Amino acid sequence: MIFYNAYQTEDKILDYNIFLGAILHDIGKFYMRTENSEAKITISREYDVFFKEAGKHAPRHEDWGAYYVQQILPERFKKEILKDVTNLILYHHKPSSYGQYLISVADKISASVDRKDIEEDDTSADKSKYLISILSQICLDQNEKSSRKTYYKNLTKRYEIKYPTDSFYSNARNDYQNLWEDFSKKALILKDKFEKSLNEIHFDLEEYASAIYNLIRIYTYNIPSAFYYSKPDISLWAHSKSTAAIAFCLDRQLKKEFSQENERVRVLESINTKILSGRGSSIKKGEFPYFCLVKGDISGIQDFVFDTKMDGALKALKAKSFYISFLLDTVARFILKKENMPICNLIFNGGGHFYLLMPAYFAEKVEDYQKEIDKLLFKAHRGSISILLETDIVDLYDFSGNFGNCFDRVSSKIYRKKISKFRNVIENQKLKFFEPYEDYEQKCPHCHRALRPREDDPDFCPFCESFVEFGEKLMKSDFIKESWGEQIEYSDFKNIEDIFEAFGRKIEFSNYSEKVINPVTNTIVIDRNRLEKLLEKNNNLENRKKSDDKFEIDFYEALDISTHAPFKDEINLKTIDEISNSSKGIKTWGIVRGDVDNLGRIFKEGLGDDNSISRVMTLSEEFSLFFGYYFNKLVSQQNGNIVVIYAGGDDFCILGQWDVLPHTAHKIYTEFRSFSCHNPDITLSMGFEIAPDKKYPIYRVAIVCGDHLDKAKEYQREDGRKKDCFAFGGNFVGWEDYEDVEKLKEVIADLIGSKNVSKALINGIYAVCNLKKMTQTQEELFKSWRFVYFMARLKERYKKYSKELEDILPKIIDKKSNSLYKHSYLAARWAELELRR
Repeated sequence: MIFYNAYQTEDKILDYNIFLGAILHDIGKFYMRTENSEAKITISREYDVFFKEAGKHAPRHEDWGAYYVQQILPERFKKEILKDVTNLILYHHKPSSYGQYLISVADKISASVDRKDIEEDDTSADKSKYLISILSQICLDQNEKSSRKTYYKNLTKRYEIKYPTDSFYSNARNDYQNLWEDFSKKALILKDKFEKSLNEIHFDLEEYASAIYNLIRIYTYNIPSAFYYSKPDISLWAHSKSTAAIAFCLDRQLKKEFSQENERVRVLESINTKILSGRGSSIKKGEFPYFCLVKGDISGIQDFVFDTKMDGALKALKAKSFYISFLLDTVARFILKKENMPICNLIFNGGGHFYLLMPAYFAEKVEDYQKEIDKLLFKAHRGSISILLETDIVDLYDFSGNFGNCFDRVSSKIYRKKISKFRNVIENQKLKFFEPYEDYEQKCPHCHRALRPREDDPDFCPFCESFVEFGEKLMKSDFIKESWGEQIEYSDFKNIEDIFEAFGRKIEFSNYSEKVINPVTNTIVIDRNRLEKLLEKNNNLENRKKSDDKFEIDFYEALDISTHAPFKDEINLKTIDEISNSSKGIKTWGIVRGDVDNLGRIFKEGLGDDNSISRVMTLSEEFSLFFGYYFNKLVSQQNGNIVVIYAGGDDFCILGQWDVLPHTAHKIYTEFRSFSCHNPDITLSMGFEIAPDKKYPIYRVAIVCGDHLDKAKEYQREDGRKKDCFAFGGNFVGWEDYEDVEKLKEVIADLIGSKNVSKALINGIYAVCNLKKMTQTQEELFKSWRFVYFMARLKERYKKYSKELEDILPKIIDKKSNSLYKHSYLAARWAELELRR
């Protein structure tokens, strides 16, 4: 959905023209790079007046864009409603009307530190047309920046993930042609649907704008916005989205300050002159403070998510982690709805926070929103969860300089605000706030509501049970169908859907198998990876259908979260008991939690002085893509029963059979390192903890796992390098050592499990490890000969495997340095758990 008040705004038509004009203003760059000779001849003929007037000898990207948009706009929209879109694209570098100035100025503000304002007219020039991965550009020590390799992204759709490469042997023209052909085909299918179904309620203007927005996101995600005389590390998608967001902030703020359109145009002309004249040098702090950056931050995630009873725990955990993300999304869109702002102004949502770019006047309203959010969430969760809002004014100087400072300023305000959570509730209730809130004889230990005992469950809590039911629907459904209306006031919340409805958002679940035509405007794909598999499975059926009846997944918004869970059949999910019993060795489960190291510094310092809003958006989306769609795909491909508790933004938590989790963790790490161009400043630390038994409380394991993850962030090597660590049950392994530990474990497990060598081998390793600890404590000489002697006796006993036993000795004891391999204990312990019966 683009506009949540689509049918109430007075300037509805202008809004849609501005939105599509901004999102499509540079689509001509995409088209130009195909070097389509036939199209160029046609455009040269039809637009020669325009490009010759500008002193050009060939069509510009504005001409290519205007021509193409004329081809894809449905006739009725083009003639009656969206007739200005083409002109907004054609004149966005030479504006004369209010709408043209909005997009022109927004384009320049967005690109003010992205690139020089150079036209891309000479498509025959042999220059790089591939997008530089922004992840390869991150550098936390600017002195090392020049030594970093540049990696380029493949020209693919957003969800066709191929790792960046530091060398290219591809044909840009062919790659652009293939990508464009696919995009253009989808756009024409969309046009055809509307021209055949304009009278149907689900094919309206909002529907069309939503589908175009989603298509542009998918097909321009890996395309550079510009590449002549500039570094092509800004995606066309990020630039287009930020241009649209800036345009709407300007429009709303200027309408607030000036009643006459000619006055608003004069201000835009003044901004335009400022940007063009000094390339940023003439812009002073405080000039044109027409924007504000809004941050929403949620607290209490860990205690809320993991505090659940074991019955139905997996479903509840999934629901709770999803609820956190979806609640933030709901609050963000609730604000956009009430302020009549489009979805493009939601800059980012993930990792427990969201950012909105809003007009400056919103800063005066933020406390009213905070009061309303506090009231609703305190009633819903008794203070266990809070969402804090803060804003910071953004001016033209901020856009032309380091935009990362804006994120830093608003984050600092949020940090200070955390010490006074629910202040509004306390001020309203005064001393009553500190009285017992509710006193029940039978109170739920998790949500603190009254229990409603049943014969089969004396501890039954309807509210907590709603998470179990919600989690099951979430993991079995393909779509969320949403509708926005008036807020509903509840005296109490009986289930989690009530909380969303309190913000005006009603949701339902549905499946592709129901064969119901879902409107694009109110349908969200829950798990794109799962739906892709389903569509592929039904591929033969889909091919027999008419093309205009096929389900086009690219028209729809998809959540950047991971929902993978193992099923024992087509209907039923596996339980924790079933997951535990499938483990090798000890029959239990484990948890892995991980997040990106130094994330704050990456966003604040990683791009140096190139920290524009488009680059920040590009960087955010890269992390969201990996920990959302691709993470889900990656985990689903692993052998073993694994549930993704949460993944999105920059972190994740998975639960599964303990024996497959270490390998899965390493696979996630290696894939992430490839995805992030092996940049030494973008690493991933994880904590792994094994439940003592299958009935052990998930909450306790998750907390210990989180504590070990925190300690992994403190891990330091002898050369001073920190983090980038795997905490395996309290044993800290630098990822560079992981494969050696696993190989040693495999050798030990094979000798005992397959070759029937005595488990005394493991005890011998434990003994030498304890000896090492004792000698360190007492500052004595390490007597490694004891283990050498022990192994000699073992070889004598198992002569058949003396070679294998001989090979294991130097892996544990380095004879030259008389030192013990630092991960010997972990390797032995790991093998022991796998061998346990």
